[in-house]
Amino acid sequence: MIVVEPEYMSLSYRLKYQGVPDHRGYPETYPLTWQIDISADVFEDDEGDGEEHSIGSAVAHTVPDAGLINLFDTLDAVDQELASFGEVLGIMRPDVLEEAGMTVFGGDLLILSNVEIKPDYQGQKLGHHVLHAVLETIGRNTDLVVLRAAPLLEDDAPDELPPEHEAAKAALRSYWESFGFIPVLKDDHGDYLVYFVGRDDDHDAGDSLPL
Repeated sequence: MIVVEPEYMSLSYRLKYQGVPDHRGYPETYPLTWQIDISADVFEDDEGDGEEHSIGSAVAHTVPDAGLINLFDTLDAVDQELASFGEVLGIMRPDVLEEAGMTVFGGDLLILSNVEIKPDYQGQKLGHHVLHAVLETIGRNTDLVVLRAAPLLEDDAPDELPPEHEAAKAALRSYWESFGFIPVLKDDHGDYLVYFVGRDDDHDAGDSLPL
């Protein structure tokens, strides 16, 4: 494992957007999709200069005022992946948006599609540091974060998932629960979890909303 000090991590954000977000006229372009490159200065000793390493990547979508729009229709216009989040929060578990106060006061939803740390740098909870950094930059107006704890599957993966998949899913769920995420829906391919930003005092990692 190559040790990375979080304070020497850098995140580079890329967003390409045309026009102005309009969930009614152009719902397929309403979410803001951020491609994030993650690098870090790595020091071999205390006296030497750091060497920049590319350590991973992430993808996040910000959805402005997610509780005040038709979330499912908006995300369904984008792609199947985002539609699944719209179905969970907009149809199956609208109480989550209500508990976050987003159906009254608005606020952004952050969908964390992917955080990938290269194997040589894993085991240091760098994904947690990445999410903290995202929330302090592009996610400053975020009230709720949602993700799906799902291991990556090969294109030719069998319909019946092997036992190893369940173990990997449980490990991912535990990883994000240690950040403060709460499970809201269980699925064979991956569990949906949410994080209430700024409400750690009300929801600790051991709490859960009704499933």
